[in-house]
Amino acid sequence: MRSSVRKPRILLVLAHFDDMRNRNGRPNFLPQGVGHAFLAGAFDRNAVEIRIHSEFHSGPLLDERAFAWPDMLVLTGVTSAFDRMCQLAAYARTRSPGCVVVAGGPAVRNLPLTSARVFDFACQGDVEELSEIARDVFGAATAASEVFPRFDLLSWKSPVNYVESSRYCNFRCSFCALTAERREYRTWTLAHLERQIRSYPRSKILLFLDNNFYGNDRAFFLAKLDLLESLFRDGSIPGWIALVTSDFFVDSRNIERARRAGCLGLFCGIESFTPAQIKSYDKRQNLILPQHDLIRSCLEAGIVFQYGLIFDPTSQRLSEMEEELDFVFRHDEIPLPAFLSLTIPLLGTPYFHKRLSEGAILPMAKLRDMDGFTLMTRPLDGVNETISFVRGLAKLDGRRRQVFDHGLRFWRRYRRSLSWRQMASQIANGARLCTPSLINGRRLPRSDDERLTYVTTTQPLGPLYTPAFPVPERFSNHFRATFMTDASGGLSEQIAADVEAAQRPAHREKRLV
Repeated sequence: MRSSVRKPRILLVLAHFDDMRNRNGRPNFLPQGVGHAFLAGAFDRNAVEIRIHSEFHSGPLLDERAFAWPDMLVLTGVTSAFDRMCQLAAYARTRSPGCVVVAGGPAVRNLPLTSARVFDFACQGDVEELSEIARDVFGAATAASEVFPRFDLLSWKSPVNYVESSRYCNFRCSFCALTAERREYRTWTLAHLERQIRSYPRSKILLFLDNNFYGNDRAFFLAKLDLLESLFRDGSIPGWIALVTSDFFVDSRNIERARRAGCLGLFCGIESFTPAQIKSYDKRQNLILPQHDLIRSCLEAGIVFQYGLIFDPTSQRLSEMEEELDFVFRHDEIPLPAFLSLTIPLLGTPYFHKRLSEGAILPMAKLRDMDGFTLMTRPLDGVNETISFVRGLAKLDGRRRQVFDHGLRFWRRYRRSLSWRQMASQIANGARLCTPSLINGRRLPRSDDERLTYVTTTQPLGPLYTPAFPVPERFSNHFRATFMTDASGGLSEQIAADVEAAQRPAHREKRLV
């Protein structure tokens, strides 16, 4: 146990490598990651000093003084941010010797051996595990008696308030990180949800962080709608937005119930309009209803519909992927997608194991490149032939006329069912697809952008792999890329050991490494 005459200092960082190489963060992007605010709730607010930083929102943390402050650095982030977490650990240990480094998230859970060597605590469990670590390091008084998110620490300006009513998902899509972790869908109590909502000082639109707001507990879902309707009718909330799976639309009454409860928008994982591709993603719930019908019914009911499209060059021909995009532009009853992405061979997922067994993952594939805009698997039509399509996913500037025409036709179709704010959000989405800097902030100079290859084998690492200030030689390996595959395309020794360890049931049951 550490002792000190002052309160322990805790710095929580949401680590991030921007996929657009933007140095300034994305303060205007929705949704933001708020995992650091949830983690802050593991500590007793009166017993410790806490600071939080989101690199997604505010850009990379490079201030040398910030790393001299904490007694404990807590890190979280998606798989592509693992190297960044290592870098941040090196900075803290350089400027604050003895600083305890705690890390968690999907990358840490899927890299248990590597994480155990890099971090003092490599968490395999949920946010609530951090309370145990606080007790171990600083004493029982520093752990919160009840883990509750510290939304009060989110000092940024946001048009929405973030809340969570459930965690994980009851489906097992082949490419999803949640599938790799094999965790069961769980719900919070209604009292806990209402407490989150009322903890914010200002009433704003609620954005639910749930991986699946609908879930498999219908009684809880209906009770949740009753609560939201009550809060909406008495003016406590102006409305809400959530992510649902396609089975939500099977019961047509769900749309009306949600609208009556104040629902303004829904996001649904469409991923593809091609049945064969949907089956390959093991998203059979998307085959229950025609995709067009559920989208149209949602929009006609006055609820914004958003979705993403995912392309897999390893199983789709270039012509098929181009046709998928053309299909969307031809149909004005379908909004343009909220995002476009390549499939990512995330560690431990069925998609990862399938492509690995086929030898389809490119040589020298880096975790840092798991951003959805970098080609990581061998395309059917060859790398050189496919790369122009891959580049186009980052910015649809070659389709600006189509975006404009589609937006006009979409407005004519739904102008009576959607409010002007809802319609504006849908139309603005098309502009963002063509010009990411409208939301993502300033990008790199054009000359630097053109040096990106969009192929993991040759994609440059970027400036963050050069230390922002001098660090001891013993931390030099913290600034090296973590390679998933070797020069021949086989799994690297380091990752192979981690993948095997992550699959051991005994290991997965341990709470701490």
